[in-house]
Amino acid sequence: MKQVVITADSAADLPKETAEKYGIEIMPMYVIFGGDAKKDSVEISAHEIFDYVEKTGEIPKTSAVSVGEYIDFFSKFTEKGLAVIHLSFCSSLSSTHRNAKLAASELDGVHVLDTLSLGGGISLLALKGCEMREAGMSAEEICSELQKLIPSCRVSYLLDSIEFLRRSGRCSAAASFGANLLSIKPCAAMLDGRIEVIKKYRGKAQAVRLQYAAEQLDKFKNIDFETAFVYHSGVAEAELNAVENMLKKAGFRQIITAFTGCMISLHSAKGALGIHFIAD
Repeated sequence: MKQVVITADSAADLPKETAEKYGIEIMPMYVIFGGDAKKDSVEISAHEIFDYVEKTGEIPKTSAVSVGEYIDFFSKFTEKGLAVIHLSFCSSLSSTHRNAKLAASELDGVHVLDTLSLGGGISLLALKGCEMREAGMSAEEICSELQKLIPSCRVSYLLDSIEFLRRSGRCSAAASFGANLLSIKPCAAMLDGRIEVIKKYRGKAQAVRLQYAAEQLDKFKNIDFETAFVYHSGVAEAELNAVENMLKKAGFRQIITAFTGCMISLHSAKGALGIHFIAD
């Protein structure tokens, strides 16, 4: 049985130290910035994107990884006799999944899963895949089990602004928000591979974020308390601490907090907060 390596697109926003701890390999996606294609979180950061938008009023576009780049990426592992399980960014939001599948068809032992998700939806699956690998499961067995978990990945973000999401065109509901509704803070979630606005909050950002966090925990009964991801794009440390404490009290054994990478930041804008976990 081949040894297994878990890989993922950078839209997972998996912190570098976490990726290194679990041995997860990340494939950077691209941001078109100033006419050049720059690697997400390698050659450009979300902070640089926000500064650029504030100065120019323009929101950079994203670009998928090519088939050839995926072949080169996967080959680094297959040439060593490893089996690859690649967790791709949602197929309905990017052509990265299609390109990864095409690359996999050229190689032996590469399995590509459409996570139908982003952020923690990808990262949670990656951590579960690593647990299964350590338990001695084969690549085929791991893929089968991860496929079953995909619908249970709960991924949502409370947005401070709808502007980036509306301009991206990747959420039909975003168009229904008027530009003057500055006090409305929408909650956008991944549902069956689509970004949908599932609730609209009104009020001050700090209070609304805590309300959002509490409601996410109350929403699901059968929660996997192994790991929760907290993503943000510029939320104050005191608020993040309050959310982390709420998750700890709920019973989560591991809480991983990270700043959103370029792919997510280009849709969330500043001030977003996301809480991601597995639950039925």
